[in-house]
Amino acid sequence: MQILVVYRGMPWPISEGYHLRILHIFRRLSKRHDVHLLALNHSDEQRAQLPFVEADGLFSSITMRDVPSRSLVGRIRTNLGIAPVSDFHAEYPGFSEKLSAEVKQMVDTLSIDVAYVFDPWADLWFSEAAQHVPTLLDVCDCRTLFYQRRLDRADLGLSERLRTKQLLKRFTQYETATLNTYPMSTVVSPLDKEALEKLVPGCRVELIPNGVDLDMFRPVAEIEEVPGNLIIFGNMNFLPNYDAAIHFANDILPLVRKSHPEATFTIVGTNPLPEVLELSKIDGVEVTGRVEDLKPYIQRATMLVAPMRFGAGIKNKVLESMAVEKPVVTNSTGVEAMHPQVGELLCLADDPQAFADEVCSLLDDEQRRHDLGKRGRQVMAEVHSWDMAAEKYEALLAELADARPV
Repeated sequence: MQILVVYRGMPWPISEGYHLRILHIFRRLSKRHDVHLLALNHSDEQRAQLPFVEADGLFSSITMRDVPSRSLVGRIRTNLGIAPVSDFHAEYPGFSEKLSAEVKQMVDTLSIDVAYVFDPWADLWFSEAAQHVPTLLDVCDCRTLFYQRRLDRADLGLSERLRTKQLLKRFTQYETATLNTYPMSTVVSPLDKEALEKLVPGCRVELIPNGVDLDMFRPVAEIEEVPGNLIIFGNMNFLPNYDAAIHFANDILPLVRKSHPEATFTIVGTNPLPEVLELSKIDGVEVTGRVEDLKPYIQRATMLVAPMRFGAGIKNKVLESMAVEKPVVTNSTGVEAMHPQVGELLCLADDPQAFADEVCSLLDDEQRRHDLGKRGRQVMAEVHSWDMAAEKYEALLAELADARPV
């Protein structure tokens, strides 16, 4: 097959959550098919990643298209929130039509059989172009579910609550429109699947969980564990991650240090917000910012702590920590999207004292930490393989391509 991958920006570096899904899946498919990238770039930072993506050698061809600046009228319309989908297109007047014409030419020139599109903005920009090629929509995480949970669970002020309601309305209509445009879609968790099927009854949603690279994320015997070190990692400008980091540092770590004064908390991840950077002033807390290699930080830690109060989907940090044979303490939000075999190995607590008690119990029991770690890596190999995810995508893309009118 000739497969076109449509993405907002460049899928690089691989350490970014959404990038790794693209790179792992299509690196495997590129061994049997030609994979072409259409990158819809809207920043100099994204364009600067092109040499790295080219050097990786995954894509048979790379086409970059710069997204135009948002129009003032369109932005005003979007903020008013009257008709989110048409307002979105008004922000980028003529871009979808222009993209459609270019995609038609690409389909003819490259003999494209099928396309894959990922990212809410890319989904909408590409919706008109999808008439030229059968396209699979990867929703990954349901944004409608995300904003509904934020409304239900967060202690929001009036302005933030109004803003979240606006975003909920916007993404409800975005996702409804794209589910009605594309013939099939994929998600990473049963919760996301259920939310989308409720949003558009009768739509086809397939479940394909994220995998974990067991060669990249593996125990490293040469790196010694630091007694009492606790870790969280991820993009630290992404609400579920920075909220969890702030919540643990302020509300849970002091409770842990009452019985384990040696306990330290390391926050690893790109783009830490000022509120996250401030946490380094707390005794025992380290904020690293972006690091070149995440694995040594995971290896040095005794466990991952992930008190996730918001979000949906599968938490890659949980999979990667378990692959490195580290136990995980999380809460109901952190476990609900996981495979049952994974959920059985997670230590759960939903309030600060109970969470601290779980952490302390593991710090006191080295053998239990070891056993959970060993079993965790085994389960990753059984149920979270990128090879299995790629095979499922290959079958869905082939189905779409075969159904294309001749």
